[in-house]
Amino acid sequence: MEGDDETSKVLPLPKPLYFYNTQFKELYVATNGIISPLDLPMEKQYVDDGFPTDFPAVAPFLADIDTSDGRGQIYYRVTETPSILNRVAQEVHRGFPDSKFIPTHAVVATWENVAAYDDYSVKAGPSNKFNTFQAVIGYDETDSYVLFLYPEGGLNFFGTRPKESYNVEIELPARVGFSRGEIPYFLISRIEGPHYSVTSDEQSVKNLYQVGNTGISGVWLFHTGNRNSFDNIVPASIGGLLATSPSKGHGFPLETTTPEYAEFEEYPDNTFDPDNEEEEDDYPLTGRDPEFQTAPAGGDHSERLQPASPDAPSSPSEHPGHQVLYENKDVPLTSDPGYGSEPAERQFAPPSSPKAAAEGDPQQPQVPLEVVDVYPPHRNEPRLSPGGHVVSVDEDDVDFDTGVIHYTTENKETCARFQQQCSQNAFCSDYATGFCCHCRPGFYGNGRHCLPEGAPQRVSGKVSGTVTVGSTPVQLNNIDLHAYIVVGDGRAYTAISEVPEPVGWALMPVAPIGELFGWLFALELPNSQAGFKMTGAEFTRRAEVIFYPGNERLSIIQTGRGLDDHNHLTVDTVVSGSVPFLSPGAEVTMDPFKETYQYYPSVATSTSVREYSVVSAEQGSESFSFQLKQNITYRDCRHDNRAGALETLQITMERVFVMYVKEERILRYAITNKISPVGVEPTGPELVNPCYSGSHDCDTTAQCIPLEGQAFQCQCATGYRGDGRNCYDIDECAEGLSSCGAHAQCVNLPGSHRCQCQSGYEFGFDGRTCVDMDECSSSPCHVNARCINGLGSFQCQCQPGFYGDGFYCSQQEGQTVRPKSQCEQHRDSLQSGVELGGRLSVGAFIPQCDSDGQYRPLQCHGSTGHCWCVDSSGQERAGTRTPPGTAPKDCDRP
Repeated sequence: MEGDDETSKVLPLPKPLYFYNTQFKELYVATNGIISPLDLPMEKQYVDDGFPTDFPAVAPFLADIDTSDGRGQIYYRVTETPSILNRVAQEVHRGFPDSKFIPTHAVVATWENVAAYDDYSVKAGPSNKFNTFQAVIGYDETDSYVLFLYPEGGLNFFGTRPKESYNVEIELPARVGFSRGEIPYFLISRIEGPHYSVTSDEQSVKNLYQVGNTGISGVWLFHTGNRNSFDNIVPASIGGLLATSPSKGHGFPLETTTPEYAEFEEYPDNTFDPDNEEEEDDYPLTGRDPEFQTAPAGGDHSERLQPASPDAPSSPSEHPGHQVLYENKDVPLTSDPGYGSEPAERQFAPPSSPKAAAEGDPQQPQVPLEVVDVYPPHRNEPRLSPGGHVVSVDEDDVDFDTGVIHYTTENKETCARFQQQCSQNAFCSDYATGFCCHCRPGFYGNGRHCLPEGAPQRVSGKVSGTVTVGSTPVQLNNIDLHAYIVVGDGRAYTAISEVPEPVGWALMPVAPIGELFGWLFALELPNSQAGFKMTGAEFTRRAEVIFYPGNERLSIIQTGRGLDDHNHLTVDTVVSGSVPFLSPGAEVTMDPFKETYQYYPSVATSTSVREYSVVSAEQGSESFSFQLKQNITYRDCRHDNRAGALETLQITMERVFVMYVKEERILRYAITNKISPVGVEPTGPELVNPCYSGSHDCDTTAQCIPLEGQAFQCQCATGYRGDGRNCYDIDECAEGLSSCGAHAQCVNLPGSHRCQCQSGYEFGFDGRTCVDMDECSSSPCHVNARCINGLGSFQCQCQPGFYGDGFYCSQQEGQTVRPKSQCEQHRDSLQSGVELGGRLSVGAFIPQCDSDGQYRPLQCHGSTGHCWCVDSSGQERAGTRTPPGTAPKDCDRP
């Protein structure tokens, strides 16, 4: 069929592109949502198979796509336009703060309003569902990065039916990711190369435009190649999403957290001269142009081709919301007159570092970290244009012609849609550009995670990696880390268990492992705030320690993964590199010191030099030093336009104690931490109040409130009761103070409580209300049984003519079995396919048949809750569909 299984002619690249660690000089674009440096095989060799592919592939939406009969267009080009390159560089630097990437070229490929393949011999009429998505490959002489962009409402089908079994109505979800393809093994064979999957099922495909790994829904960024060495794809993880790389060669399921960030305006390049700029256009790749003409060698690298017939579409989306911007000046930017051609765009905040993704694979070699100082513009300063001039531009005056998909204010995230992302101890507020979460009085945090003020905090996690001591590498295999922080005076205790020699002795000077918890929960002096109020429980801290005089380097990556069921912070740590050898039995002492943190949107950085002394029987007392460079990235909600936020803060670390207990193999750090504005002395005469010096006698579960002079007041933390000097936990469950609703069980915790749904129930969309779990949607019963869902339970009943417990049904002797009806054949084809190892699309509808095998007049979708009436052939009766939570129609009425 024309427009199905089409591949472009070769797109020559002006300079080679590194994909993984291999150099390629050309690319091909295919209708099936895929880009490859090699000419693609026939689609039957890959489009209906799993992932990865046998050939190198960049797959923003690999599915059986058909652009024949004018159903969509595909544009592609290679560009050197400064505005495009500046934009790519901007996103990469935000996604990977340590990167020094400056792209020289970008390849932009856009699939606009494309449709899934339809078999008209089985299905009457074409589908009215269309998808719009885009891939942008930016590269220079050493690296490549890829952006996947999915506008809200741009994905309306999430998979396609395999051609060979089209009539079975089983969909294969689209595959999104990267594949290196097969690589040589020895001399005569080949093996599967590394690959990275973003999607794993239909729900993860739907997540493509609902979440992202850059801090904005629908925008995904990946480091995809390097000239020197490259093991596997590294995703950006600004919002904590995909913060861990999958093991080599395996896909990685998506989480469902949607980060939120402020919208931003992109200012034009004031140095751009339109009279001197050669026009760059897209290659349209359509079914009406099977030759896929490309640009001639030399000169411009692209040429826009008009459709072969006058009625072929030559403009972007006919559907509002599918807004795709091209470099072509003669292409309308949008067909919706209500929005014009200047949609606003959301801001990308600086994300966490790419190397954090590798921590989930202990077998991958850990490369010493290079931490660079990050100096983005101050929050209150105007943004600089690419030309370096300060400009002030109204939204209606900006030309956003950047060649990538844009997001309008119509897509703004609101509390009504995303309030469940806030902590149960927070409230949600809407602002002009989005929403923010704020902790309620008595709690502190970033709104997404809130903890009771004054209560001590506990941290747990795992430590892994390889540390070389002298010339001896030592493997740490997910050993336990526990920390306890007394928030009232800033004391932080950290213990790492099962640490083998000699690394236990050698890691004693590396107190920065435990300093993170001191920064998160430091004692706050006036006009300052501890780190947890900014980061919440999801963040990535990357640090590099350089020891002198031996120049050994140790990388530390610590990832906050949220709060567990007990409201304890979970942090995983990966250490890798080299440390100096310390003699067994040595003692390490560290003097108090101060460190200055610089704060930018979504990132805090610091650089310092520390001195420490080592006393050993062999060498006596020796002095050494190390340099610490670190950055901590996290989500930062700036929709509320908070002004006056401090740009720098100073943390004072006192009473630093380190020890390795050989007999117990435990490494301990203890540090007292106070955070204040820069230059403020915690021991100054104006800060002698016991609340600031830590000399108060408040309970460890109480908050010290300073009064005039040296007076203070002790107030039990939220969730505790007492006089402040003696506090005890309030059992919210026993006293009826819980926030748990119907069908939920209250579980008391120190200082708080949590709700867990009873058996047969699950949390609803808001994450708090327990709703009935439809067990029947997973088809738990035998193929010859029917499933009856009830509140909190379900039943399996064998069909007439069969007997058993419903989970297994046998035919009764002497019974004749009538031929299966159309309804039973339809139902059984879906259920039996799953039992035989087939794949049923997540959320697929399974029809319900009555005891005679006929379609039940009322059909309900087990996953969505929608109900509708059908005729005798199972076709939906118009006007009978009802949404979940409403009474269904009376299907006995005509």
